[in-house]
Amino acid sequence: MAPARYSLGAIVLHWLIAAALAFQIVFADSLEGPRGPDLFARFQLHKSVGITILLLSLLRVGWRVVAPRPAPVPGPQWAMTLSGLVHFGFYVVMIGAPLTGWILVSTSDIKVDTLLFGSLPWPNLPAPQWLGEPAEEIHEILPKVGIALFVLHVAGALRHQYLLGTPILARMLPGGRGKAVGAVGLAAAIILGGMALGKIADPKGAQAATEARAPADADPVAATAPVSEPLAEEEPAAEEPAAEAPALDEAAETDKASEPRKWSQTPGGRLSFTAQWNGEPVNGSFGTWSSTILFAPDALETSEVDVTINLASVDTGDSQRDGTLTGGDFFDTSRFATATYRATSFKALGGDRYRADGTLTLRGTSRPAPLAFTLTITGNTARARGTATIDRTRFGVGQGDFASTAEIAGPVAISFDFKASAKD
Repeated sequence: MAPARYSLGAIVLHWLIAAALAFQIVFADSLEGPRGPDLFARFQLHKSVGITILLLSLLRVGWRVVAPRPAPVPGPQWAMTLSGLVHFGFYVVMIGAPLTGWILVSTSDIKVDTLLFGSLPWPNLPAPQWLGEPAEEIHEILPKVGIALFVLHVAGALRHQYLLGTPILARMLPGGRGKAVGAVGLAAAIILGGMALGKIADPKGAQAATEARAPADADPVAATAPVSEPLAEEEPAAEEPAAEAPALDEAAETDKASEPRKWSQTPGGRLSFTAQWNGEPVNGSFGTWSSTILFAPDALETSEVDVTINLASVDTGDSQRDGTLTGGDFFDTSRFATATYRATSFKALGGDRYRADGTLTLRGTSRPAPLAFTLTITGNTARARGTATIDRTRFGVGQGDFASTAEIAGPVAISFDFKASAKD
């Protein structure tokens, strides 16, 4: 004999999917506007919830096949036919909406890695490019169909529960008995809860602390400050006043007679960058980088610095965004695993301030990249802190839709802070 109620598994899956669908429909309103860190995070959450709905729906189909369920409620033929169509339509929406979204992401010209809820990698479908446009149209239509089906579904349930006296809600909700108001209240609470979460969800808020993090000993100004104007590539270095020429001549003679010291970079340094995305700062850093340093304030003419940066170690506090940065549109780490910076020209600016005129090689392109830094040497320990600004577009960082500076600004502020110990 058919059971009087649905199984616990069917009940749990039914309401999880219902709440997730309510969330998605309301949350979709927040997916409009200019692209930026906030919209990026929202789309990632939208994709994560969508794939979750797809997986739960497929599980619900399997459960429906193997688990016994109550017999259909008898009634007029039109009512039973309409009920069957509504239920079938729900499965089309529950599976079709996330599936078309998955196809849309897979065929998009902008390749963004998907990590479910920021942790589980999710692959793209091997779908042909031409499927993208029809998938987008269907993806936009199905939520509207889902809302219409929801209205019909609720109307049918209330009709049975209150007009016909059939305790249909008791089959899908615990505690539903007869015309119990509590069953209706519980059902409404689940749906309204999903809608409320969709309205207030702020996926970017959870990243704020991560993106703003900085080491305790870092210079809070150097971490985000752009380089001063004299370091722009287009401007030559300012000449020292003529009155100081004798002192500079003496320093030059000393330089020639001196040898630079060898320094070994100590762990704990930071190499950071700040880009502007629709006016919002995106802070990031590289976790793996190394340097070869030959430097002495009294041997600037023979000093040199070489830095190698592992581009795959980029960290912006968002793993999906990091995956995009290492992809072909930005760093393209499959072809260009590292970036390098080499400086062989240095100038003392007074006190512990210096200027380095070096060359940055990124994505196979080499460009001049001057930087300003301060150097504090105490015995055999030195600390260097500095800033620079580069134009990402001159290195080809940002291809396709990202090549324009309308959304992601061209200038990117670079800062570094590290310590080194003398090797001799």
